[in-house]
Amino acid sequence: MSRAYQITVSESVRRHVRVSDGVRTHIELLDVLAAEAMRELLATELLGRGFQLDGNDMVRVEDDGVEIRIGVAGQDAGQVSVRLAREKEVDIEVKRSQRAYEETEKQTRAVLKRQVARAVRRKASDEEERLSAEVTETLERKLRDLRTELDRIGNRVTAEALKVRAGQLGEIREIREDPETGSLTIKVRV
Repeated sequence: MSRAYQITVSESVRRHVRVSDGVRTHIELLDVLAAEAMRELLATELLGRGFQLDGNDMVRVEDDGVEIRIGVAGQDAGQVSVRLAREKEVDIEVKRSQRAYEETEKQTRAVLKRQVARAVRRKASDEEERLSAEVTETLERKLRDLRTELDRIGNRVTAEALKVRAGQLGEIREIREDPETGSLTIKVRV
């Protein structure tokens, strides 16, 4: 007669889950002035909006951890990269039990160990997917808000470039700007 055993296999794991996501877009700038002058105007406008120079890019990190990087030199001028990374420590505990008899104890224990290992991997993957969804949702919200700011930056840079260009063409008699509509009127005596 075989003896019956209750076999229990458990595993507790602490995993460090890290996810990051990013999107790229660009600021629309008209070629009103030479490329270098437009890049300088862009850098000046970004400095006024809390960005800091980091190599060939202007960078600002938001309160929610979103990093906004805008190229201001070379071919990357006007390229916008928005990134967010999050990490989390996850405690995972899985326990499986099954009745086995003396003859099948080793096989049952091996099966339970494989089941527990799969369950741990699945739970870690689920946590990573949840964190990834949270990061993506945060980035999507940020990009909607950022699109408006990028449009304003592009408009301000273009307006400043038009003022410089008008000064190159002749004597500026009058400049009228409407912040509400973004319209700009420049009267120049040539």
